[in-house]
Amino acid sequence: MAQSINTTLWRDSIVTSPGTTFTNYITIANTGSQQQDLALALQVSPSIQMLSAIPEKLALTPGEVVMVPVKGLINRESNSLANQVTVQLRNSSGDFSKTVAFRLITKEKRQSAVSLYAPEETIVTYADIDPVQLPLRIVHNRLKRANFTIEVSSIPQEVDQPTFPLKIDLLAQQDTTLSMLVKPARHWSVSTPCQLIVTVRDETESIVGTVLYKLVVATSDKRFITRDVFGRSGYGVSAAITKLSNNQLAKEMRVWGQDSVGKGQVEFQVHYLDYSSGQFQQLQNSFITYRTEHAFVRLGSSFDYHELPLFGKGLKVNVTQPNYQWTVWAINSQPNWLVNDPNAWSGNIFSVRYDRQLIKLPGASWSWSSNYFTQPTTLRAGYLNFAAFRLNRSERHSVEMLGGHSVEYARSGANRAETYGWAGLLNYTYTGSALSWVLRSYVSSPLYTGFQKGATLVNSQLIWQVSAKTILAAHLNHVYYKQVRFTSPSDTYRSEFGNTIAEVSLNQQLGALKFTLRPYWYAQTDLAAPVSQRADAYRIAPSLFYTHNNQRFELNYDLGSLVDRSHSAQPRLLSQRIMGSVLTRSFSLLAYLQKGPYFLFDLSSVDPAQLTSVSITPMVNFDLLNRRLAGSVGVNYLSDARNNGVRYIAVGRVQFDATPTLSMRLEGNATPYSQRPELAFSQYRLDVTKRFSQLKLGNRGKLNLTFFEDSNSNGLKDPTERWMDSLLVTVNENVLMTNAKGNIIYRNIQPGTYTVSAISAGRIGDPVLYQEKFTITGSFTKQIPLARTFRIKGQLQCKTNAYDQVCQFNRFSIDIERNQQVISSTSPLPDGSFSVHLQPGTYTLLVRDYGRQPQAIVKTTSFTVSETGQYPALDWTIDGSTRPVEIKRFSSKR
Repeated sequence: MAQSINTTLWRDSIVTSPGTTFTNYITIANTGSQQQDLALALQVSPSIQMLSAIPEKLALTPGEVVMVPVKGLINRESNSLANQVTVQLRNSSGDFSKTVAFRLITKEKRQSAVSLYAPEETIVTYADIDPVQLPLRIVHNRLKRANFTIEVSSIPQEVDQPTFPLKIDLLAQQDTTLSMLVKPARHWSVSTPCQLIVTVRDETESIVGTVLYKLVVATSDKRFITRDVFGRSGYGVSAAITKLSNNQLAKEMRVWGQDSVGKGQVEFQVHYLDYSSGQFQQLQNSFITYRTEHAFVRLGSSFDYHELPLFGKGLKVNVTQPNYQWTVWAINSQPNWLVNDPNAWSGNIFSVRYDRQLIKLPGASWSWSSNYFTQPTTLRAGYLNFAAFRLNRSERHSVEMLGGHSVEYARSGANRAETYGWAGLLNYTYTGSALSWVLRSYVSSPLYTGFQKGATLVNSQLIWQVSAKTILAAHLNHVYYKQVRFTSPSDTYRSEFGNTIAEVSLNQQLGALKFTLRPYWYAQTDLAAPVSQRADAYRIAPSLFYTHNNQRFELNYDLGSLVDRSHSAQPRLLSQRIMGSVLTRSFSLLAYLQKGPYFLFDLSSVDPAQLTSVSITPMVNFDLLNRRLAGSVGVNYLSDARNNGVRYIAVGRVQFDATPTLSMRLEGNATPYSQRPELAFSQYRLDVTKRFSQLKLGNRGKLNLTFFEDSNSNGLKDPTERWMDSLLVTVNENVLMTNAKGNIIYRNIQPGTYTVSAISAGRIGDPVLYQEKFTITGSFTKQIPLARTFRIKGQLQCKTNAYDQVCQFNRFSIDIERNQQVISSTSPLPDGSFSVHLQPGTYTLLVRDYGRQPQAIVKTTSFTVSETGQYPALDWTIDGSTRPVEIKRFSSKR
């Protein structure tokens, strides 16, 4: 009987998207000679809403063919990109059962885990030491409960980090409004607006969204800060004195500055060191740069490298275009400007590099470089050329390849001792949803003259995200050098050294606890050091982390053995090391205990198995005088059985901000474990820093603006008209707040054209949307009349169909008309709220829906704003559905 029923599907799979209807047909034919009574049952995924009902029973006469339609839609987010619709058929006797299924494949990406937005993007504070409230709206889009972490950072000042991160737990499809209290580390900047960045991460530490706020310290008088294209401005000078562990003193002086000049940015620094007892002076890390949108010039200290180390002092020129760039270096390899010793390393390097993006192959780029170098200490010189190719074609795969070739020779003499070298690099990265792999490899010949000479480097890491709270990782790092170096134009010596580390790790998150287990193997080879010629370590290291609010606890235990391969009779030496830390807002503790040899040089002791070392460092954290005096102070206790000594060293950091631009910092640190006893002490450093907003150069003046309410619109300040206090006034990129007399003053302003705008700080009756341009040649003073306006607020609510998850308020616009002319237009926020600023009078409000064709006016109303700012409620419910859908029910009747 089973053979007498045939079923076919119109389509085995359907490509659709959330909110779009789909239709399929199941054809059922009775090919037998008897009537068949069938029962039909429908099974669908939770995210599918059926718009048609299939018949529960079918009676098919011999030869009858029935087509059953199946219609529905995906009405909400699914955790799977493929959903299934299943129809089961049975006959009345139970000897026939058949299942027919088809898949729905969503063609659009799934909705993000959370949607974030800031109801207020500009945050105003009236004191540079007060905390600020950051409003944040979080819309959780997922269908299941989830935990998220909120982090707050800032540019350029730092926030009080012990307050963050915050842990929050969101229910499925939950909307949450947070008001986060953010404190400054010391004080907010008065002269430069601060950007606060709120970052939200999920359980896997992946970033799911960020929101940017602009923090303004409202004052009515400050220096003018020109627009800084590259995010750096100001000048400074610092002086420091350092006491090293061998009782040597070092004096230090540093002068720096960054400023906008024309269409570019100038930056400079002079850094001087004087080691008193050694009669040795250094002038290093000193330079001047000029940067524009497409060019960069640096004269002075250099810290670049590619296949050759471009360290020293000299000239760098970079020219950048949209798809390519040229870079040229001329470098002297002696970094100290004050050293003229003829035996000092002072070779020269001339390098040119070209980088280009491949337009026809998105994500691909290539580079080429040619270099010439000299080596005065060995009277040799040479050339090095290399080419590289990089491809990031997709989000998951990236490949990088490099090939290099070098020629080195003696600069004079009959025997040029010419040598050749080569190098190759291959890097590959794969990033998947649960699995990622990184492979980095580099090989060069012993006579290669590049930065990595005679190297065999392999670094590979495999990470498997087993679940949201479980991660498995494997890591291999192999570093080995087999080098041939010249000591004269023709004489050489050889060296071999390197190490290998292989490890696996398990990371498990258990609420506020995180557990890590890391077994690893370490091996080192160094033919130049007999003590550690070949020492292997086999170890296992479990770790435990606990984080709750502002408290953190960490405990690490490392157990294993070392084997000295240079002595065949040397037994395995067991060692263990315990490290722990406790951190709270006002107290921290760092400690470790070592039993037996842990470092390779420990094997040089007479009896390494008896080594014992203990270090304990308790510290107290504090902030006083409105955070002007802050830091951490403590003491380090060290007991080292190898040196038979016990010591106590004061450690910590203390910073005192005497003024916002003058600060003093004292730092003390200890080396808790060192191979050389003379370095196992401490270092203390006192630094005094003075910063300047601008240098008093050029023809700079003063901008003095006063705002008043012009009630009768005559342009003059009448005795009955009030000064407009508490207005946020923006001059280009600078923000001030008017004082009680409606006044702001910008000092140190350069000649030029400036855009001035004023906006209310939120108080009813303040004028807004004022904007005007001024051309300033020197000091500038003006009284500005403002018409009185009021802030009008409203709220839209959505009436949606079942398949619409959320209302897309960005479809709508709010137009305000007066005398049949549009005087203001705005869009609702994601929660449907909107606001406009209007003078007293009668207006017409129109809500337009741009999601419909043609653009329809879905709401029209007239309202009046009184002389005191009163107006009727502007709250409406509108049709927010994406389109009308007619739902029909289907039966077996044809």
